[in-house]
Amino acid sequence: MDLVDIILTNQNFKKSVIMRHYLLPLSLAVLLSAAMPCLAQDPDTGGMQMYKASVAAAKLQAPQEETSAPVFDEKEVLKISQGAIGNQLGDYTFTDRSGRAVRLSDYRGKPLVISMIYTQCPIICATTTRSLSALKLSQDALGADSFGVLTVGFDAENDTPEAMGDFARRMDINLPNWEFVSADQDTIKKLSKDLGFVFFPSAEGGFSHITQTTYIDKQGKVYLHVYGDELDNKTLLEPLKNMIYNVKSTDPIYNFATAESGFAGIAKSVRLFCTVYDTKTGKYTVDYSFFYGIGLGILVSLLITWWIVIEYRRSPKRDSPSHG
Repeated sequence: MDLVDIILTNQNFKKSVIMRHYLLPLSLAVLLSAAMPCLAQDPDTGGMQMYKASVAAAKLQAPQEETSAPVFDEKEVLKISQGAIGNQLGDYTFTDRSGRAVRLSDYRGKPLVISMIYTQCPIICATTTRSLSALKLSQDALGADSFGVLTVGFDAENDTPEAMGDFARRMDINLPNWEFVSADQDTIKKLSKDLGFVFFPSAEGGFSHITQTTYIDKQGKVYLHVYGDELDNKTLLEPLKNMIYNVKSTDPIYNFATAESGFAGIAKSVRLFCTVYDTKTGKYTVDYSFFYGIGLGILVSLLITWWIVIEYRRSPKRDSPSHG
């Protein structure tokens, strides 16, 4: 091999070495460029899956949050309550503080006042019950046996007969014909519907409920609702008096259309007229002073008339003597 061949051979070897030196990095670069889209796509796909999963979970949770905390719409609740006036109550059975069964039919024939409470109520239910204790002040005038009062615990799970008894003792209620009763959940649901009484568990614990006192007439129908927890005595007593005497506020003293016949009806109307509200004591009393005054006036008039007649008869005759 001559010198020229040796030089050419060395040059070809150098070119081969140079090509090998650049070929490996170039191959790695081509492989990486091909793999990068795949590597970039995997994290993207995982992120989208996580996002879709979180959105689906939020959608599942949203309805549960709405149903667990209903809104107390005062206008709608009042509409339901007023719509119950005139409803006939079913003959439901309750359990009193001593475990004795009490039926609503036991109160038929006389007015009934119903108050719905729950014994774990922090303030409102206790205040309402204490307001109703004003009925004790007027039982002599209205008649202790002429009406009934029923305090019903609507928390069927916790308002047991024992809890209702403890609540009554704390309120210091000892009015005749005033009972504190409990019932099962189905009975409470039906009674609440009849009364138009709305309640549901609140988000803060306890219950959200309308504060109403319901008057039931002698036939067992819803007669009237009064609203609020701090009521003045006359607001509570006036509907009860009207139901007992079967009159309306616009009726005259003696209503021939609604009053009982005979002397009994007249006597009842006289008693109604004499049943007056005393603003100083906050109770109704029977005051016959008006009729006592009328009677005394009639008696004095009769005595004066009698005296005039006697004196006239005793006076000398005014006739002139006749002349013959």
